[in-house]
Amino acid sequence: MGTVAELKVVATDEKTADAALSDAYDELARVELLATTHNELSDVSRLNADPDGNVVLSPETRNIFRVAFRVQAESDSAFCPTLGAVLRAWGFPDEPHVPDPAVLRAALKKEEYDLGGVAKGFGVDRAADVLGQVGGCLVNVGGDLAVRGTRPDGKPWLIGVQDPRDPSRLFITLRIPDGRAVATSGDYQRFAEIDGVRYHHILDPKTGQPVRGLRSVTVIAPNCALADAWATAAFVLGPEKGREALERQSTLEGVLVAEAEDGSLVLHETSGFGPFVEERFP
Repeated sequence: MGTVAELKVVATDEKTADAALSDAYDELARVELLATTHNELSDVSRLNADPDGNVVLSPETRNIFRVAFRVQAESDSAFCPTLGAVLRAWGFPDEPHVPDPAVLRAALKKEEYDLGGVAKGFGVDRAADVLGQVGGCLVNVGGDLAVRGTRPDGKPWLIGVQDPRDPSRLFITLRIPDGRAVATSGDYQRFAEIDGVRYHHILDPKTGQPVRGLRSVTVIAPNCALADAWATAAFVLGPEKGREALERQSTLEGVLVAEAEDGSLVLHETSGFGPFVEERFP
């Protein structure tokens, strides 16, 4: 999945924990093999290679697509799972570059599936389900998180959200109760500085250009697949429309982070986000 995975589980003994962690990691790897575009045998690659759609998809891949299409519909296509050709035109994730305008226009006309904005969250959910059978757990894959149960001390899991101006520090910590998930999308995660301009991987489906106006979006949801997709959708929609879209979803809360001219952070929070906050840092 192109990032670091951190898995924690509360278990009665080390052997049980090790077995559960191994099984959970296998689930992450299995979901990646279904949804990646970097393997020609994956479900997504086979679907892209067959324009007539004569491909039998696994039940898990169909579930990922259901979440993707649901969020696409509910966000007025701010989340779009068919931007594969556009992402390739920009060279993400391996060789980012500014594409030729003609190449970008041609890419925008293609429907090429890329589930990077939802499949990682789905994999996190599956891994958390495996670990949750043993005890409390936390699964963190590149900032997409899901928890089950509690920490060993019986308290909710605490997670930190990176400061988009300086990812080496936190700007907020959150209490995440049993069965909730968190995902963050930010312009600092995959980007390139070209001629002094930052180009990141969160693209506007209408223009194919990196979205401007926000630095990061963090969404809390009942599952990580939803949190993952909605973090991207809200980022594309921007500060006000993104917050309003999250408010319309009764199961979602979130914070959209912009940066003022003086470099300070401007937070746009949903009405129910505050109770999840443990601590804010200046």
